[in-house]
Amino acid sequence: MSDIHHDVSAGRYSLSIEGLSAYLDYERRSDGAVHILHTQVPQALGGRGLGKRLVARAAEDAISKGLPISSSCWFATDLIQKNPDWAGALAQ
Repeated sequence: MSDIHHDVSAGRYSLSIEGLSAYLDYERRSDGAVHILHTQVPQALGGRGLGKRLVARAAEDAISKGLPISSSCWFATDLIQKNPDWAGALAQ
């Protein structure tokens, strides 16, 4: 399985498998928070945990830099709230 690529200038984490791309888009908010906007996994790649891997990478990168996390993506929000290691970093 391909490694996750982080394109800081585009605000995107992505990975490509079998010629298809899964990705997570984010933005940096004025308060410094990493705000997850959207995750997208093609149906043909569904069920492999790729979305979870993308959210994990984004959350762990933000936490390692001491940045709060926020999300308007239901999938990412749900995962972050359920993970005690990440939930504490949620922006208030």
